[in-house]
Formats: sequence, structure tokens, C-alpha cells
Amino acid sequence: MAFIETLPYKVLKKEGKIELRSYKDFLLASTQTTQNIRQDSGFNNVFNYISGQNQEHTKISMTTPVVTYEEKDTLVTGFYVPSKYDKNNVPKPSDEKVFINEMNASTYAVIRFRGKWIEKNYQKYDQKLIEYLKNENITIISRRYILRYSPPIIPGMFRRNEIAYQIEQS
Repeated sequence: MAFIETLPYKVLKKEGKIELRSYKDFLLASTQTTQNIRQDSGFNNVFNYISGQNQEHTKISMTTPVVTYEEKDTLVTGFYVPSKYDKNNVPKPSDEKVFINEMNASTYAVIRFRGKWIEKNYQKYDQKLIEYLKNENITIISRRYILRYSPPIIPGMFRRNEIAYQIEQS
């Protein structure tokens, strides 16, 4: 099986399934689409980009996680761009539906869980994470991000999923 690069981070604190993590600057190749109940629309737009449908016709390695978040009644879906690229050398999208999203270094609170990509699971773990942050007096400063590390062919009970929020750095 081929090596798949995963977005690097440093764990600052861990309590059960919850981690406070530090991330360096990274890029997401993203697209904006209409929402659906599985929160997974837009995947094909970005998959085409990494498959070579970009201005340089460069194939880009598959990475994890696939990141999704809601923005103004739409769903943004992004692939982590491999670390060999930065904002100066990343292949430019040729499809106007795809854009490069620059994510600045920050601290995130993350909860890890297994299961299907359904709203019931998102809500359950979202509430656990929010409750933890409230109890720890940690301030959320972003929208909710859903991170998926496993392809849809993997049975739900084996999928690695996460919910993350950017938090105020202390």
C-alpha cells in the first residue's frame, strides 16, 4: 500500500478522544458546493484537480484528511496539499470551482471518532467537544471543521473522523 501524507500537527494536550493541537501553515485545494446530508459534496471537483486537471497538468498525491466546513449556506470541501508545495509553487487550478485556501498556523481543539458520515454522529461528537471546551474555559474562534481520514469504501466502524475548532491560543 502506498504512503499517504497526513497533515502534520503537534499534540499539546490529550484527554481521551480530545486533543489540543498546533498546526503550521498549510494549504487546502478546495471547492464550494451545495450541502448534502453526508457533508461530502464537492469531492470530485478537488479530486479532478489533484488528478492533473490543473494549469500545470501536474498529478498531486492523495493526502489526508479531507476537510469540510460550512460557509454561507454552502459546503467547502478541501484536500490537504502535500507539504512539498507552498503558495508560490502549488499548481494553479484550471477549474474555476477549485481554489487554494491558505490556512495559517494555529491551535485547534479536535475530537476523534469512528463511524458513518451522518449528522447524528457529527452532532454527538460536536457537543462533546464543545462541552469540554466550555468546561476548560477555552474560546472557539472558528467554524466547525470535519476531517475525514478514510475513504468511503471503509466500513463506518473503521473510519477515522474528527471534528475540529480553531481556539484562542493561551
